[in-house]
Amino acid sequence: MSINEPRLLDTFLTLVRFNTPSRHEKPVSEWAAAYLEKLGFTVEFDDAHLRLPGEPGSIGNLIAFKKGTVEGAPGIFFSSHFDTVEPTPGLEIALDGDIITAASDTILGADDKCGMAPILEAMTQLHESGEPHGDIQLLLTICEEIGLVGARLLDPTRIKAKYGFVLDAGPPVGQLTYAAPAQNSFRVTITGKQSHAGAAPELGISAIVAASNAISKMTLGRIDAQTTANIGTIHGGLARNIVPGEVVIIAEARSRVQEKLVAQTAHMKETFEREATALGATAHVQIIGEYPAFRLEKDSPVLALAARAAEAAGFPVSYVESGGGSDGNHFNAYGIPTTVLATGMEKVHTHDEFCRLSDMVKDTQWILEIVRAAVTAGVQ
Repeated sequence: MSINEPRLLDTFLTLVRFNTPSRHEKPVSEWAAAYLEKLGFTVEFDDAHLRLPGEPGSIGNLIAFKKGTVEGAPGIFFSSHFDTVEPTPGLEIALDGDIITAASDTILGADDKCGMAPILEAMTQLHESGEPHGDIQLLLTICEEIGLVGARLLDPTRIKAKYGFVLDAGPPVGQLTYAAPAQNSFRVTITGKQSHAGAAPELGISAIVAASNAISKMTLGRIDAQTTANIGTIHGGLARNIVPGEVVIIAEARSRVQEKLVAQTAHMKETFEREATALGATAHVQIIGEYPAFRLEKDSPVLALAARAAEAAGFPVSYVESGGGSDGNHFNAYGIPTTVLATGMEKVHTHDEFCRLSDMVKDTQWILEIVRAAVTAGVQ
């Protein structure tokens, strides 16, 4: 079955032209729902958008299902997310041969729409060909870019599949993620004492100095092969002539080993508190567990299905431990063995983001071969 490249490209361009930062996915979600209904999927939205932290969103996760035609084939799901890491107002697209970029001063939105377009094209080809398949579910999520929140709020009982495949990683196509870290996020408020910086600096306690002392004594960056930590943002102070009375720090720690994440988290918390106290300030450290780690055995059925499908499509198979999270972290925590498939997105979260049409073609082929591998597994 040859891939309809012009239609695949048109689908991708349609998706990225929707401006969909987190919480604002409704227009593209409704477009995708109508698209899938024409392919024979039953489509529904959950209420995850009403349970988001902070402001509510515009629409929930899209859950689509198509009954299989092969008895005994294990049910599978494919997943990607609608939201982009930042808005794309006035997006202009440049096509240079195989490469697709943003000509405007914005991201392209390939993360994760170059994962979603192949899913939609593969489902279109299955519908048009009438090829036999098992049960297929699509979990197209919201608010992934603000902490995998849509997947975290999805009711696990609504997942009907035995195995899952998330298209949300960089190339080369054929690469499988079998492990990914857990993440803790920090919101640290250091409170000192304001005073006039020129008339009475000795009466003040600088929250910024307390924060600086703590950060300078903290182990950050690459801690070891499984663990990382980062100070993301610092906000504080009112004016150059006021000793700052408060500063807020946003930070994170990640590890694929839970014990190491616990130790790094404790180290960061203790350092903030100790250094604030030493200066006469206080540190309130709020820690949020954003998502759990996962690790699949190399011989697990979900990896075997994906690897067999990649080989059938002619792609070299490789395995990787990721340093980042994806919706797959939550799906694995729900008890659904899920791997993350490589896509063509590169330089994501930057204005130099790009992807290749040829990689989206490969992903479409890979998805179709996974469907076939599942059918084969069911009739053996």
